[in-house]
Amino acid sequence: MNEHLQQFAHQLAIWAETIIEHGRTPFRRVDTYPIIDTAQGIKSPPLIFWINRQSMMAGGILLLPENDLASELQIGCSCATALGLRHFVTWEANCVRIWRVEKEQPVEHQSFPLSNPDQPETFRLLLAEILDTLKLLAVLGAIPAKELTPYYFNNLFQITLEQALPPLTEAYRSQRSEADENSTEDTDTSACEANRLRLLQVLALLWLNKCPESIMPEKMEQAIALALLEVPAALKQALSFKTTTNPPQLPLESAVVFHHLLLRLRQLAWTQEKENVTESIYRLAEFWFQSKSEEEDLAAVYLYPETPDLSSGADLLLSNSPSLLAISALSTEITNSSAKRLICGNLFDLHRDSLPEQKIAARLLNQNRITTSERRKYTTALRSAWPNRHLKIKAGQSFWLWELVHLLGLCDIRQNLSLEIPVDLLNDSEAQIAWTLLCENYSFQGIQLLKNNNLKFRILRDKSTQESFFLKIKEETREIVPIENPICFKNQLLLALNLPGSVYKLLGNEIIWPDADSIPCHQLPGWETYTQSRLYKWMLAILPGHDSENSDPLKPVNSCIPYPEPLQLKELEDFSKNKPETKLTETIDLFLATLLACPAVADLEPPKISKTPRFLTSENHSEKNLKEAIAQQLAAHGIPNFPAQYLYFLDHPVMCSYTFTPPLVLKNSLLGEFELEDAEGQMLSVYGEELKQILLICSESGRTEIDLPKGRHQLEQLLQYYLKDLETLYNHLSNLCYSQIKDSKSARKMIKNTWKRLNLPKPAWFRNPKQQIS
Repeated sequence: MNEHLQQFAHQLAIWAETIIEHGRTPFRRVDTYPIIDTAQGIKSPPLIFWINRQSMMAGGILLLPENDLASELQIGCSCATALGLRHFVTWEANCVRIWRVEKEQPVEHQSFPLSNPDQPETFRLLLAEILDTLKLLAVLGAIPAKELTPYYFNNLFQITLEQALPPLTEAYRSQRSEADENSTEDTDTSACEANRLRLLQVLALLWLNKCPESIMPEKMEQAIALALLEVPAALKQALSFKTTTNPPQLPLESAVVFHHLLLRLRQLAWTQEKENVTESIYRLAEFWFQSKSEEEDLAAVYLYPETPDLSSGADLLLSNSPSLLAISALSTEITNSSAKRLICGNLFDLHRDSLPEQKIAARLLNQNRITTSERRKYTTALRSAWPNRHLKIKAGQSFWLWELVHLLGLCDIRQNLSLEIPVDLLNDSEAQIAWTLLCENYSFQGIQLLKNNNLKFRILRDKSTQESFFLKIKEETREIVPIENPICFKNQLLLALNLPGSVYKLLGNEIIWPDADSIPCHQLPGWETYTQSRLYKWMLAILPGHDSENSDPLKPVNSCIPYPEPLQLKELEDFSKNKPETKLTETIDLFLATLLACPAVADLEPPKISKTPRFLTSENHSEKNLKEAIAQQLAAHGIPNFPAQYLYFLDHPVMCSYTFTPPLVLKNSLLGEFELEDAEGQMLSVYGEELKQILLICSESGRTEIDLPKGRHQLEQLLQYYLKDLETLYNHLSNLCYSQIKDSKSARKMIKNTWKRLNLPKPAWFRNPKQQIS
């Protein structure tokens, strides 16, 4: 939609809000371009008038057709049906029309001609007339509950999730302040998973009629936990998976939203028709996980599947998404299909005896890095998969890499696998161990480059059956005759993935692979000339572990780079001797192209190596605004002024004044007596640990003059009150930062910098009472 129509839609929304606020309409809200799920896919109609958005009670839809009215009418029909309506409005250039949906086709119900279109007031008055007309249609034109489509229920589910998520996300973020600072958990993902899981719990308990008739929102979480004890064991397990190690309690705001959904579904008698429930769950799953981007192989074991298994085809599902496993289990329960084994975790939770001897489909794409604490645990798990090998994981290596190694060791002889793996398996030197194990134990049945630039390997654990196979790149297939040497085989695949078709056909024919028993390639006549060609530089640029700009062509940088046959290399050397050095680089590629009978060799350009893009985290506030907001929230909480504000807690203290030039430095201590030296060399002799601590604290904050009580007990009181307030303030700051910043590392940085600007004692002092300021 063009910009002018979008501006007009927003203006209509402003007028509609005014009419709703001051008029007598059943409408309570208007949304512009909301996302709704329809039979035609995801649509965003310009305006939706809501009677009750949380209950999915819409009163009207307004569309702004641009050119193709017929197409817009079909969109109107699908949007109306998805919102439980039988009508919608089109605001056209010359008139406004209300349409009724009859047998999935639009029928004109009423027309309003546009008079004086040059006067904005005309539009406002016409909109008021339209809303007045929609009053009756909003009530009489609603679809009966029995006829509501799965799209309607899915939109109801999504509105529930949308409203319940913000307080849940804030609770999960705040929980990080009490968790291990080295935790790698994505709290926002955990909150989203918990939100979906809570929805599935409500739907499952409704379907099984296990929900208590009356539940208070405050007791929603406890009531669900008790009700889950009565559901079938497999479903109970799936619905009880934890989304994080220590999940927070369900916030009351989120509980109210789910409680409202529960009442609304009962009102609509959602569970009366099994087919309706089944289709709603299928639609929910498809909306969450979308359709498969590539054709997925049928298998008995799915490891990290892209979409849930809604049939009885699988025996085992392993995923780190609790909602994917839960919706699979719920679908199995509703359709009375065979129960499948569900594992929520990672691939290291599998052992040789727990993996069925059937076909496996796995997506190993976890790019997270293994931490030091995880390294030992996963290294131990590898021993069960590879008892005869000493494999050692290094901290900081990719998770998918060692999951692949573990899986390759778990499989039995003749077991088929379909693996989706990052192309880093061929590019990254750290992946060499996985590549070696793969080549030593498995034969390749086929390789495909997917649209997302990952590789799909179809392999069989039986090295004796290795034959030629096909590599599929988009619509082209290339036959691969594997080379025995794993490094050369890897280079062969990299060249096959990147070389133009006409140049690739030269491999194995005019261009040969090095032989271990032949003369080293860098000693061949003509090799130095060949290294100046575009063909050599192109291959050198895409093969891992080499820098084409800094490589010495006289050194054997790679024993697996193919080259022309020795006789052709000799002709290339003779050609170079007869050409001036200044013109050699201009003509060598043309001569090599003629020599190999392949014109494309002269036109090769070095491939562009793209750097991994940086992804910036989008937050509600810019960093500057967020700093200001947190500073204001801290000021509202109260910044302690030590020691002045704490003197009011003491009963008639006898005061003593101290004057010094900061900073103070502790010089000597003996039997409770301390000597402190200021910046001008003045010595202060004081008695008591409490007094010394207070003076050093005040010195660090820049104070030059201070009045303190003489009594040690009163000084101890001041310190205890101050320590307690500092700890409370620091916890409040942590909650503020963690709840408003998605990335844990950025939140910790914000906490550190904000606390530093407050010019207060370091957290180590009041978080560890044994540590003293000195």
